[in-house]
Amino acid sequence: MKDRAESLFDLTRVPFSYHGSWVSIGIPRNHDDLVFRNHHGAANNLFELVTLAENEEVRADLTAHPWKLVLDHAAGQIEICFESTGTVRMRGRGLSLQFGRKNLVYSEAPDRFVMNCPRTRRYQVDVLHGTFELRQLVATQPVYPRVAVVQPGEDGCWEVAVDEFWSTWVRPARGSLDDCLASAQQSFDAFLAAMPAVRPQDEAAHKLAVYIDWATTVGPCGHIKRPSLLMSKCWMSNVWSWDHCFNGMALAKGHPELALDQMLTMADHQDAFGCYPDSINDTWKHFNFAKPPVHGWALSEILERMPGAPCAETAQTLYKSLSAQANWWLDHRVLEMKGSNGVVTMPYYLHGNDSGWDNSTMFMQGVPLVAPDLSALLILQMDALAERAAGLGRGDEAGSWKRRADGLYERLMQELWVGDHFVARLGKDGSAVECRSLIPWLPIILGQRLPVEVRECLKAGLAGHLTDWGLATERVDSPKYRTDGYWQGPIWAPATYIAVTGLDRCGFTDLADEVSERFCRLCAKSGFAENFDAVTGDPLCDPAYTWTASVFILLAERLAGKTAK
Repeated sequence: MKDRAESLFDLTRVPFSYHGSWVSIGIPRNHDDLVFRNHHGAANNLFELVTLAENEEVRADLTAHPWKLVLDHAAGQIEICFESTGTVRMRGRGLSLQFGRKNLVYSEAPDRFVMNCPRTRRYQVDVLHGTFELRQLVATQPVYPRVAVVQPGEDGCWEVAVDEFWSTWVRPARGSLDDCLASAQQSFDAFLAAMPAVRPQDEAAHKLAVYIDWATTVGPCGHIKRPSLLMSKCWMSNVWSWDHCFNGMALAKGHPELALDQMLTMADHQDAFGCYPDSINDTWKHFNFAKPPVHGWALSEILERMPGAPCAETAQTLYKSLSAQANWWLDHRVLEMKGSNGVVTMPYYLHGNDSGWDNSTMFMQGVPLVAPDLSALLILQMDALAERAAGLGRGDEAGSWKRRADGLYERLMQELWVGDHFVARLGKDGSAVECRSLIPWLPIILGQRLPVEVRECLKAGLAGHLTDWGLATERVDSPKYRTDGYWQGPIWAPATYIAVTGLDRCGFTDLADEVSERFCRLCAKSGFAENFDAVTGDPLCDPAYTWTASVFILLAERLAGKTAK
């Protein structure tokens, strides 16, 4: 492609979008065309953007910057940028642009037409310069299907604004397209500049990671009450109730208010029992599954990284919310299990999805499952709540959280630590579940709570999962390892960051450094996919995932801090 070296990202993997917008433009899977999309309720492919020269389709070279998309061809050029979260600006010279291949298109005036996208939104295309033509595709169907073609005026140029609207369109005030380009560049540059610095060798990947987090943020709409990072604007266009925590941690130093918004976006929808939704979008939310309680640990990390303290109201809101979430697990997701010295009460998962490790081999023997990572994370949550309660002057509550955390820790070690490793246990009979998943080694995040000999065993277990690119979620020598097995082998960002945090807390900084280096090299090679082949490092599943970008940001910053010392 022309000027390929100048392009920050590949439109087949990373969509072009804007901070706060629900709109994106990219080349989705199984498509060859550039597609105008939105993410209301799902990732919706709305209409194609087809480049024409002399009324014939041509393939333009694409150059993607955070603030503009450029389509180049020998016959001319098209530039695309965002004027605002709800308006996309486009201009061209020498080339025409076809909107859609078979769409519901109509016009109410000679200088505009509407792309009507049923069950989602409408888009008014305001023709600021040049002309347009609506082309009827079926003689007996005058309105649908149609395409619209924007064509140059006598000077060979055209310009349009595409406004998203619901029922009624009102033309907004508009600046020049050059002003829009300058404003969009300034917005991204300011966002990037506020993020912690990284080593020179990580700067290119860091810029892309920051762009993904910046561009995948959406503004308040429907169930989304505050600025929130979707997991992706490729196709995983929701907020899941543990993914958002890693985004919050990455944003805490540079954008603390946005970081706190990530924690509050689930608190906005906590139910009367204290459970967070499994996931939300602007149009729906569901509680069919839970997600692991990483939230207390994440909030502690966010507060430690923030340049200042949150306001009193936010601090109270988060304490109340995380207390209710912890109590939900401890009141509604515990079972009595046959233990080593009689009946014990332990928290459990009802499905792999509850753990976030949807199809982990740990769940192959069934559920309910008492898992070591769940108890470890709840212990950390209660430790965090004890600290928050003390800071809020709630001494009695602080003491209660500490006692409950200590009690669960004792049960974790007594019931799930066997010899030199953790096991899970089936809730129905307390029998041990052995597996070669990475999960049983992740209680290393408890750090100094653990005896020295336990820490050493967990370090050795983690090292057994290390490949050239990072930590495989199932050991590669396991008979149950699968190359593209979702959580049955591929490398994932959240597991990596939990492991690195635990290694650091236990004093195993050399191994933490090695895991961090390998993961950062992986992202520099393969981008910020949902997960990666543990052996080859190839990207898998959704190709532009925010928690992967966020964990890279955290680990690249960590490595830069060590270099500075």
